[in-house]
Amino acid sequence: MAPVVITLVSDGTRCLLARQSSFPKGMYSALAGFCDIGESVEEAVRREVAEEVGLEIERLQYSASQHWPFPNSSLMIACHATVKPGQTEIQVNFRELEAAAWFSHDEVITALKRNDPHTQQQNGAFPFWLPPKLAIANQLIKEWVEKSTCSSLPA
Repeated sequence: MAPVVITLVSDGTRCLLARQSSFPKGMYSALAGFCDIGESVEEAVRREVAEEVGLEIERLQYSASQHWPFPNSSLMIACHATVKPGQTEIQVNFRELEAAAWFSHDEVITALKRNDPHTQQQNGAFPFWLPPKLAIANQLIKEWVEKSTCSSLPA
């Protein structure tokens, strides 16, 4: 079983989601990558985020883990990460990703509510959508939405 870190990066008000060319059209997810031999989870998260989008992590928090049988049995280790203030310029590594972008709370909530993401829009584009509920990436995204909603409520 291969350990994989999957990380939802936030700048405090937005979350960073990315897509690989192998993803279904319109789907974005959290960043993910295999842990190198001898590397801690924290080191793997920092390296993967830096390699894939050129950002430096300030804070890191473990969330959960999930066995993922595809393609060759992985242990997904899910984390939330916050970037350093003022360091939000994405530098997409196109060898790893097709695209990456910051998404607002409202955009993410809309995507979570989308029932049929595979429907092509009139302009030929596919709507932005998220991994299915059974995927740990979906859990990370929902946790971020809930945390953002709670922190924006008056005390």
